[in-house]
Amino acid sequence: MNAVFDDLYELYEEYNSHTNISAIRNKEEVYQKHFNDSIAVLEHYPLSGKIIDIGTGGGFPSLPLALVNPELEITAIDSVNKKIIFVNQAKDKLKITNLIALNARAEELAQDPNYREKFDWSVSRAVAELSILLELATGFLKPGGKFIAYKKLDNKEEISAAKTSAIKTKLKLIETRSYDVDKQFLVYEKIARCPSLIPRKYQQIKKNPL
Repeated sequence: MNAVFDDLYELYEEYNSHTNISAIRNKEEVYQKHFNDSIAVLEHYPLSGKIIDIGTGGGFPSLPLALVNPELEITAIDSVNKKIIFVNQAKDKLKITNLIALNARAEELAQDPNYREKFDWSVSRAVAELSILLELATGFLKPGGKFIAYKKLDNKEEISAAKTSAIKTKLKLIETRSYDVDKQFLVYEKIARCPSLIPRKYQQIKKNPL
């Protein structure tokens, strides 16, 4: 196990004991499924500049990424406040200076001029169906920016179902790359600015995917 994450694990274990932020509690699984999985992206892609983590949950991948690469400028968002409270507590106690954590809804924040099309990269781990994620991610990305979704390896149907969403959100699938035993990264590049009405309200996104 990676010693750089030992202090983070202690904070995670203590907080998770009284406020549920993840069902994963076994120490070995926390390291493997949260910490190591979060930073696996760095073995394949040269993340740099401004990054937004959509649906960060308990801070994954944002906290591990910020710890191992202090050059990154990471904004982590989640609609569940108790999870963002933990991320901010961990950030403060571990003296992480390259991470901002916000209790916010992605579809609303992506319409804020301070965040719209301001990011070089967007990442998301196990948050929602791909067609939904594409609509949430595109509003944050600069043209030429890239979105990386952490997904299970066998999801051809999900990729196929998201083709129309990709077209309408101006995102192009440029690579799929397997990692670990049964996982893969799906990488989309933003090829043009997306329509101003995207992303829509979440109920619309979920009920009627693009």
